[in-house]
Amino acid sequence: MTGAMLALRLVAFAVFGIVVLATLQPLVTGDARSDGRLTTSDGDTVEIGDGARAAGLTFAPGVSAADRSWILESVARARPEAARLIAEVDGLVVVGTFAAGGTTLGVTAGHERGFTVDFNVAYLNGDRVSDRATVVLHELGHVIDFALVPAELNTRLDAQIPHGGPCGMAIDCDRVEERFADTFAKWALDGAVSAVGAGYGIPVPASIEGWGAPLAELSFRLPT
Repeated sequence: MTGAMLALRLVAFAVFGIVVLATLQPLVTGDARSDGRLTTSDGDTVEIGDGARAAGLTFAPGVSAADRSWILESVARARPEAARLIAEVDGLVVVGTFAAGGTTLGVTAGHERGFTVDFNVAYLNGDRVSDRATVVLHELGHVIDFALVPAELNTRLDAQIPHGGPCGMAIDCDRVEERFADTFAKWALDGAVSAVGAGYGIPVPASIEGWGAPLAELSFRLPT
């Protein structure tokens, strides 16, 4: 399938305390999937082949069996519609871990062959164990946002999220990307996000179910 040049959106991914900016290289036209590069047919979302769709998350060398277990358990907590969206993109994701100070709990970055999601085990295996699912689903929300959600839908979803309020543990929580990922995690967890935990201070839409309805519809249009 021919992939048009992606109308690149700046990939500005949430990190719960820091923002990493990574601009994807322009995607070549034509069938470039054989060399692993992301392609697009609509100039907005990413084409996902059967191989990537079936692959699931890849863990980087050095990720312990214990960390793999809680990361996968966090993914498994997502509501069915969110789980379908995650299953569509997880074959594009390499998961890693790091240990650092500061307030960073997770880092997501995009590149021309997919995405990396890294979790700060210094905190998530320590005093932020209770935030694991929120952080995992927030970071995967960024991948879903870039790969699957058309810009027009993203605009409609953002219009439903109130502005104002504290950022909590995060900076740049007024960014559209952060607002989507934060609300996606809340929706995916059926609202089970602690106000005093890793969740942003971004206000909840008037109806979290109404906000997520278009994402649920999108999930059911995906290949099984």
